[in-house]
Amino acid sequence: MDDRLALVHILETATSQDPRQVSQAEESLKTLVAKPNFHAMLFDIFADRSISTQIRWMATITLKNGVEKYWKRSALHPIKLEEKELVRPRLFTMLDESNPLVAMQYCLIVSKIARWEFPRVWPGFVDEILTHIQTIASDQTSPAVRRSTMEHNALYILHLFIKTLSARTLALERQALRQATPHIFSVLASIYADRIAQFHTIMVHNDGKIEGNTAFFEQTYPLLKSIRYCIKVLRRLWVFGYENIENADEVAQNFYMTSIGHQKGFFDVFRPLALSSSYIPDDYQLVLRKIVLLYGKMYLDFQKYHAVRFITVPCVKQMLQWYWQQISAEGPRLMAPIDDPDSAQEPVLEPLLIQGLELYKNVVKNFFYTANDNGEMDDEVKSCRQVIDGDILTPEFVGKMAELLMYYYIPLKPKDLERWQDDPEGWLADEESDYWNFDVRRCAEHLFIDLVNQKRGQVAPVLTNLVMQPENIANGTLSLTEQHYQREGCYAALGLCANDLYDYVDFCQWLKAHHIPDSPMDIAKWRVAWLVGKWVVVKFPVKERSSAYELLLHLAQTNGSLVVQIEALSSLMRCVDDWDFDPEQFAPYLQATFEVIARMLNKVDMPESRMRIVNFLSSIVQRMQREIVPYAESMVQLIPSLWQSAAGENMYQISIMVLVTRVIEALGSQSTNLQSFTAPLVRYSTDPNNPAHVYLIEDGIELWLTLIRNATVLDPTIIELLQLLPQLLQYSTETLRKVLKVVEGYMLIDGADVFQHSGPPIIDALHSLVTDTTLAVRAIAAGYSTLNIIVQCVPPEIGGQAVIDSGIMWTAFKFVLEKKEAALALVHHAIFLSRVAVHYPQLFREFIMSQTVEAAGTFTQNWIELFDDTGNVAQRRLFALSFAVAIATTNDGVLKELPLMMPLWNDIMSDTGASLVYFSDVDDDMPDDYGEVMVAENARRRKLLGADPAHKFDIKHVLSDSMKECERLNGADRFHHIIAQVDARDLEDFKNQLN
Repeated sequence: MDDRLALVHILETATSQDPRQVSQAEESLKTLVAKPNFHAMLFDIFADRSISTQIRWMATITLKNGVEKYWKRSALHPIKLEEKELVRPRLFTMLDESNPLVAMQYCLIVSKIARWEFPRVWPGFVDEILTHIQTIASDQTSPAVRRSTMEHNALYILHLFIKTLSARTLALERQALRQATPHIFSVLASIYADRIAQFHTIMVHNDGKIEGNTAFFEQTYPLLKSIRYCIKVLRRLWVFGYENIENADEVAQNFYMTSIGHQKGFFDVFRPLALSSSYIPDDYQLVLRKIVLLYGKMYLDFQKYHAVRFITVPCVKQMLQWYWQQISAEGPRLMAPIDDPDSAQEPVLEPLLIQGLELYKNVVKNFFYTANDNGEMDDEVKSCRQVIDGDILTPEFVGKMAELLMYYYIPLKPKDLERWQDDPEGWLADEESDYWNFDVRRCAEHLFIDLVNQKRGQVAPVLTNLVMQPENIANGTLSLTEQHYQREGCYAALGLCANDLYDYVDFCQWLKAHHIPDSPMDIAKWRVAWLVGKWVVVKFPVKERSSAYELLLHLAQTNGSLVVQIEALSSLMRCVDDWDFDPEQFAPYLQATFEVIARMLNKVDMPESRMRIVNFLSSIVQRMQREIVPYAESMVQLIPSLWQSAAGENMYQISIMVLVTRVIEALGSQSTNLQSFTAPLVRYSTDPNNPAHVYLIEDGIELWLTLIRNATVLDPTIIELLQLLPQLLQYSTETLRKVLKVVEGYMLIDGADVFQHSGPPIIDALHSLVTDTTLAVRAIAAGYSTLNIIVQCVPPEIGGQAVIDSGIMWTAFKFVLEKKEAALALVHHAIFLSRVAVHYPQLFREFIMSQTVEAAGTFTQNWIELFDDTGNVAQRRLFALSFAVAIATTNDGVLKELPLMMPLWNDIMSDTGASLVYFSDVDDDMPDDYGEVMVAENARRRKLLGADPAHKFDIKHVLSDSMKECERLNGADRFHHIIAQVDARDLEDFKNQLN
């Protein structure tokens, strides 16, 4: 069997319905990728129309994927130049491919190859594709179906190519696009105009009667597809093909100027078809819909990338007016009688309305149309303002726009109420999402907000009058439906524009005057809860907050719509999060709030909703501090069911851990009882063997650290967590600092017991940390800080041997001895050795005695020199004390450096003498207290600080005892010989200081 037949067989197998055969075929294709001429052979199979369509389709998919991965020279198995030459010349030979699935893959193949090779390797691609398009367009001999197929494929290839090229940012490719734009525009604009003319001719021939006219649909559908592809190409060229759009050629200018007329014409064809009950082919309606919306996409892109030119183009007023006509016409259709919500009508083309609203929004508020910070405008901005204020946003039109939006677009519609019942939580989630430009109501809301913000002086007084005087709406001349929507629109406007109306409206007074919560309608209750949430962060006096709490809790407790209850709770959360929140004022409502939260957690289903409620509970705990202690047990009882419901939802699990963290902070030392409850959460979130730890570790360590800081004793379940620390200490991430604090916290509680349980592996992990040269100096310093606390908290009889066995003393000694690093790094090794010397003196002396005289001498000299690189007075005293420990030896290498030590001791004694000098060593990122209770760990750190020899010991007594011990070990004669090496003045000063 030759290679081609074998490949055909593999492709046929790949189309099988048997998953095992498909898997085998995929593996076979992977092995053939690097084979010479594999991709050329795929093209041969695709080009052979005698082969079944399924196999040809699979060949095009495989070839497309191969081009994507291997056509570039930098790929792992790049397609060789010789093979490319077998494929590239034949690319345009299959333009007449009629099968839609195969044709789409074929077009993607050609466009991807052009993407990689234009303009460097294949600079003539644009000319070639345009030549084919022109030849097809002028061909009158080929069958119409074949000619349409070829034209559509060629135009689609060009569209895909231009779409990719217009997104490129390299200068060469940008320049190539600009150079090609005039030629492409001249060819495609001509074809576009011809196809529109042909469409118009057929329309006239049928007297515009097209409903149910099958022959008309068959004749014009190919024309509409060509028109659509032309617009897709031309709209991008219009926006991205010219460096200065003002210099665009006449063909391009004419295309844009006439586009609004063409859009209007196509919409006039589409609208009756969309409203008709007659049979209309779905494909036909779809292509008309896409054509109408493509024009809008062009306007929006033009406005985005050429904001100034968009306004100064002569047809802008005509285009915006047409869009406003559609918005105005569709507004009343959106209303439905309140007693018959099912009669509501959908917009004929909702995306068209969204496009119009977005176009106006970008005109109303746009950086390019405003003065700079100094209030100055350049000529372009002035010309834009003249057009906008004089022709587009006239005072009369602004008033009409505000009224239309307020009465027809921003009120909630029957479909919103329908979603309340079907999916209340989903509806609320959509309301808070950022995808406002996919919904006509939310898009209208954003336009209305910008309109009031920019035209406040004109719109705000009128809006205030409507809001404050309800009789202006319910004046007896409007139907109940109109009154409902207008009142709902006014209330919506009051909340949306709270930031602009606070000088015009006394919201608290308005709330008292309107008894909306008593309304039987859920929409009114939801709206008032929503309004309170909007105004509380803008203007709601603190003295009036109690009324807001009572109102929101009443709405949250009411048995009614879940949407109302969730919104009331959300607004209450905004009250709690507000800067002016007063915990004492909220305290009487705390129990009712917890009851509402507990009930709501049982009613909602979506993880997002539960997470919001849990976050609210966390905010209350954080703001109320010690006030939550009576309710802590009931909150903790909620955690197991919440955690179970959060399985697989990492963000939800994080919110639960944050809640537990804040409860522990609020309880302080009373949180000790929660250790066995919290330990499983800590283990789950920080265990490196649990895949979820990647997402949870940061908050898990924060929870662990908070638990340890507030503990008074250690539960066995918390002791068991120690086995996780050695692995976590290997993480050189932002969590490392907190992991080190966790280790310190354990040692401060019960250093001896903790060390006996997990001390050696922790010391080994810290040893690896401080010797990792890839880490920053501050990370190494943090590691040594933890080691210093371990040495302080663990007695030598328990920790001494582990320190020796770990080799960390030898490592620090070697760093100081060799002195290969900067003093900034070496000083941390020296401080650790000084700490060991002071707390484990016998261990340190034995270690020094085990060194050679030369090594001990060099080490001691470097050690003393690092004294001057230590600025902290407590650390300098620590150095001085450790030097005193070091001289109680017979090692000549240490003793010969006594002349260097003596002046340092004199300085220390003259600076601090026998007084107790305290310097804060309390964790600077931990609060001193929480509410009225001191964080337990801070008390332990202060106690440790008070027991630190660097602060507690009288250095004169220590030095006196060390000198006596040195004399005893070395004998009087040898001791006097050593002392004789000291400078006489330094020695005299030393004796005077001791006396």
